[in-house]
Amino acid sequence: MSRAVGLGLLVVALMASAAAAPRPKGKVVRVERHRGSTVLPRICDVQNDRTGNCFGEEPKTGDIITLIDENGVTGEVRITEVVAFSLAGRHSKGCDGLWSIKHELLRGDLSNVGGRTMGVIDPGMHPRNGRMIPKELLQPPSGRSDEVPAIGFDRDGDNVADIILSQSSCDGSGSMCIEEWLRVEGRMVRVHQVNFQTCGF
Repeated sequence: MSRAVGLGLLVVALMASAAAAPRPKGKVVRVERHRGSTVLPRICDVQNDRTGNCFGEEPKTGDIITLIDENGVTGEVRITEVVAFSLAGRHSKGCDGLWSIKHELLRGDLSNVGGRTMGVIDPGMHPRNGRMIPKELLQPPSGRSDEVPAIGFDRDGDNVADIILSQSSCDGSGSMCIEEWLRVEGRMVRVHQVNFQTCGF
């Protein structure tokens, strides 16, 4: 899969949410980061052809991506290459938070990876109890009516989403933003935001 093709399952899930949700105008929102967290989770999609894409802070070569579906952890891959995401070969300087990767399989089977399997770089993910939360069970982490949760992870098996990727209207023009939320001390904190318009979409 070419890097210019798109963001794979990561964007497909979010764009599907955007299409199904109302698009009210919003205001510019400042990205908030939790100062007590030294490693923020990165959410990734990985493909059988050893390519993929990640959202969040820049991943590093050698980082391990844990593959997870609604039943639990299904495998692991190791990142072998990271470059800034570009659309049709054009990288936007304002597009910070989307990354194209190459990887090698450590364990598991990528031949049947589908929309119900995603990857996460997260030292806090329990190796046996971590799992994806079904999309229909997710709640908007901000509580805003214009926010649509698309992907969620339960880190410890308590059936509560600890990491959520959501779509919302992020400025007065109605542009779509992706936001990553992390549960910190019992509450959801926004840790990353990307405006799709700055990425050339």
